Amino acid sequence: MLLSAGSNTHGQLANGTLDDSYTFQKCKFEGRPDCPHARSTKVLDIASGANHTVVLLHGEGPEIWGSGDGRKGQLGLNYQREAKGGQKTATFRRVNLSLSEFGLENHTFKSIAATWETTYIALSCEGKGDVLISMGSDDYGDLGIGNGRHMKDSQSDFHVVSFGHLSTPSGIQLLPGNIRIDAVYSGQRHIILSLGVSGSDGHVEPLLVGWGTSRHGQLGSSTSGKAPPFTSEPTIISIPPAEDPIVSASLGIHHTILSHRSGCVSALGANRKHQLQLLQEIKRAESIGCTWNGTYAIVQDSERENSWAIISSGSNSHSQLGWDPESEGLVGAVRFTDSLDRKTVTKIACGSEHVLLLLRDAFQQTGEVWGWGWNEHGNLGVGNTKDVPTPTCIWPPAAHTGTAVTGIWAGCGTSWINVEDD
Repeated sequence: MLLSAGSNTHGQLANGTLDDSYTFQKCKFEGRPDCPHARSTKVLDIASGANHTVVLLHGEGPEIWGSGDGRKGQLGLNYQREAKGGQKTATFRRVNLSLSEFGLENHTFKSIAATWETTYIALSCEGKGDVLISMGSDDYGDLGIGNGRHMKDSQSDFHVVSFGHLSTPSGIQLLPGNIRIDAVYSGQRHIILSLGVSGSDGHVEPLLVGWGTSRHGQLGSSTSGKAPPFTSEPTIISIPPAEDPIVSASLGIHHTILSHRSGCVSALGANRKHQLQLLQEIKRAESIGCTWNGTYAIVQDSERENSWAIISSGSNSHSQLGWDPESEGLVGAVRFTDSLDRKTVTKIACGSEHVLLLLRDAFQQTGEVWGWGWNEHGNLGVGNTKDVPTPTCIWPPAAHTGTAVTGIWAGCGTSWINVEDD
């Protein structure tokens, strides 16, 4: 089952209603009532914007499904046309795109991401380079096409993002056939891609590129001095040193956190809410995450052998830090009221102002989901709308002890849990 909770005004939870859900409910898939419950179907990833959701499924092959607000074209033109007629679809519907118009009919869906009202899909094809397409709003250059158009100005479902104006530091020009998209990371209004660019000798050079909002330096420093409000086409993000490449990233509204292969962490952007403060306290992190104005790092606990802690800093407007900065300073460790000595974190998922953790131990491989922070829309699934100041086990309830958690995701006032019978 794919389960969802939280904000649902536009049906983005895909649970069959347009009401906020204060507990986790089953998602519905149009025309496939058993999907993704069938064992042949897997949920690979979920991407959430302000009021829309995109799911990457693997059935007979990779498929894109969407639900929620599609008026800006973020779920394709067919979905957009129906939304104009006043329809709101509170179930996931398959997103069928006109790939053949761009010669992409042999490509398959590789990964997904979403900003506020924009969707991104990476495509791959054996023997060819990867392709990124974008669809939806372009208010802050979100589409990455350089000319500030909305989807309503286009007769196509999507735009193909071009990287041809860029070259790697060693001089390799980015061409349609030599780009590999390793990862796509998105924040509220900016997006970053981790690329591998192949040279004529077969050597692959890593490259980080991004676009969208940039006023606060979240895409790196500007060569002209003052950073522009936004960048509407891909630009190279220079992060030294080259010998310690980026392996993951997490994006807030005004800041970007980058994790290097060595475990070291670096940052770009604003520190007005002290969201970058924890970098002064930690040297290495096993995993990182960002809420809108907060940063979270999973680190080894120096006070206990073979144990871990979650260090956080930034805004605590909805208790999302998991500790009290008023009495403890600018950086602190998330406080768990229960003993977690045998448990390890396998994933952290940061929403707009709430956090989810997937925990496992050697004796309970089914896993537990813990959460805390903002809960105005019931997005923590605890049955009410009160903010949750300390980590609380939100899954499984007593009726679902025989299910294994296989994934968690968090969006703008929304939470997602995928479970399977063990």
